[in-house]
Amino acid sequence: MGPSADERLLGPPVVSPTVTVAGIGAAAARAVLAPAGPARRLAQIALPVALLGWLVLAPVQAPFPAAGFGWWAGLASGCLTIFGLLLLARVDWRCGIGRLAQTAALAACLVALLHPAPGDRTALIALTLCALGLWAAALVPDLADLRARPEMPPWRARLYRRAALRWHGSARQWLAWERACRALALAGLLAAFALQTDLALTLASLGDRSDTLLPVALVVGAVLSGAGLIAALAAALRRAPGFDGFVTGRHLDILGRLILALGLAGLYCHVTEAVVAGLYGAPPERAALAERLAGTGAPAFWTLLGVGLLPTQALWVGAARHSPVTLGLVGALVALGAGAGHVLLVPPPATGYAAALLAEMAGPAALFGLGLIAAFRLVPAVSVAEMRGLALMHNRRPVTLPAGAAGPPPEAGLAAAFASEAALVEALRGLGTLDALPLEAHGPAPMPEAAAALRRDERAVREAALVGGALAGLAFLAAEVLRAPGSLSDIPALAWARLAIPALAAAAAGAALGAGAALAWHLRRPAAAPPSDWREVFVLTLMPDTQSPSAGALARRLSALPEKAGRPLALRRAEPAS
Repeated sequence: MGPSADERLLGPPVVSPTVTVAGIGAAAARAVLAPAGPARRLAQIALPVALLGWLVLAPVQAPFPAAGFGWWAGLASGCLTIFGLLLLARVDWRCGIGRLAQTAALAACLVALLHPAPGDRTALIALTLCALGLWAAALVPDLADLRARPEMPPWRARLYRRAALRWHGSARQWLAWERACRALALAGLLAAFALQTDLALTLASLGDRSDTLLPVALVVGAVLSGAGLIAALAAALRRAPGFDGFVTGRHLDILGRLILALGLAGLYCHVTEAVVAGLYGAPPERAALAERLAGTGAPAFWTLLGVGLLPTQALWVGAARHSPVTLGLVGALVALGAGAGHVLLVPPPATGYAAALLAEMAGPAALFGLGLIAAFRLVPAVSVAEMRGLALMHNRRPVTLPAGAAGPPPEAGLAAAFASEAALVEALRGLGTLDALPLEAHGPAPMPEAAAALRRDERAVREAALVGGALAGLAFLAAEVLRAPGSLSDIPALAWARLAIPALAAAAAGAALGAGAALAWHLRRPAAAPPSDWREVFVLTLMPDTQSPSAGALARRLSALPEKAGRPLALRRAEPAS
C-alpha cells in the first residue's frame, strides 16, 4: 500500500498508528527493565577505560580545557534551545525526542562543569539548574506510571514513588506541570543565550578577535551541534526494540532538514569570515587567517570544515534524511566537529597537540556516554505522558475497561470512567453548575479542556517563576555592588553593561528554582486518586469525605446523561489518595 495523501503532503506520521496509550507505558517499563545487550555491555567496558585515560593524560591537555568547556557548553545550550523552542511553540513531533534532548543537555552541562571556565561560570550554573529542573519536572508523570507497574522491582517502585511525590494525574496537577515545564524551558533559553553571549565575549578577548560574526557563529555552532547530537541519539533509539513507533521517519526528516539549514548557516559564517579577512583585513587578520588555513590551526580548521559542516550537505537527499544510519552518522560528525571550532579560538600548545586534543575529546565523551547509559537505565528514553497525548490525538481507538470495572456502589465517593477528555467535558456540561461539587478530573495526558471546564487556573507557578527570577537577578547585582570598591558612582558604565549577561543568567536560575518549588508544592497537596486500574482512561472523581451532594445522587445524574453526551463507561467508589 502506497503512502496516503497526508503522508505525501506532510511526510510520515508523527507517531506510528500502532502506538496505543496502554502500549506506551508497557514499552517504557520494558525498556528500563531490559537486560543489557552486547553493544551496551561493550560500552560499559570501553567508556570507563577511555575515562581513565582522560584522567591520566589530564596534565598534558592544556590549553584545551577552555575549548572543551565551550564545546560541551555549546552542546548543552543547543539541545536545550531546540527543545525549549519546540515546547514553547507546542510542536507535536518534539514528543519523541524531548527526553533525549533534556537528558543530553543535562549530561553535557555536568561534563562542562568539570572544565575550567575561561570566563564567568554563572551562566553555566544557571543552565545546569534549568536543565536539571526541566528534566526532573518532565519525569514526574512517567515515574508515577512506573511506580504502579506490577513488574517493577520493589526498590525501583519505592524510588519512583518518592520521586513522583503525590502525582495522580489530576487536571490541577497537569496544569501546574505544563506551566512549570514551559517556565523552565523559557528560563533555559535565557540561560543558553547568556552562556553563549558571555562565551563569545570571553573568547574574543582571549583570542584577540573582535569580528561581529563570532557571536553568531558560536550560537549557530551550538544549535547545530545540539541538533546533530539529538539526531544521533534519535537514530539510535529508533533502532532499539519497541521504540520505532515513537521515533518515526517524520522525526528523522525534520531533524535532517534542521541540520542542513544550520550547516548552511555555519558555512556562511566561516566562509564569510575567511573571505572578508583575506580581501579586506589588516595584516594581523590576514596572518591569523593564514595560520588557520596552513599553520598550527589548520588541523582544527579543516576538521571543522570537513567533519562538522560539509557532511551536512549530504542531507539535501531525502533518502539520506530518512535513513537512521546516515542521519545518525552525520549527526555524530556534526557534534564532534563542533569541538574543532572551539579549538580554533584558543592558542595551540607548543608540543603534544595530538595527545592533548585526543584526551580532551575522548575522556569527556566517555563520561557523557556513561551518564546517558545510567540515565536511561532508570528512566524511559521517551516521555510517556507526551507520547500518550499524541496517541490520544492521532490514534483514536475504542477504550475497554478491565473486568469488574463497575466495582461497589458509589456511596462514600465516586469515580466515573470516560473514554476521552471530550466525553468527560460533556459530562461536566451536562451536570450544569459545578460550584457546589468538589470534583476533580484525572487522565493519562494533559487535559486543558477539562481544566477549563473545572475552572482551574494555576497561576502560582508563573508567579513563583517571575518572583524567583526578579529576586535572583537583584541579589546578583547587589552582591556585585557590595564587592565593588568605592561608591556606586565610581563604577564605570561599561562595568554595569558587562554585568547584564551574568545578571540575566542569575535571573534564569532564580526563575527555574521558583517554578520547580511551585510545582513541588502542588504535588505535595492532598488530592483524590482514580482507581489504580483506570490510570489509562479519563476519570471524574468526587472526594469521599464530601458532605453534599451525595455520591449516589451524582451517580444517578451521570447515568441519566445521553450515551453520546457524557454518560460514563463505568462507575466505582473512589478512595482518597495515599
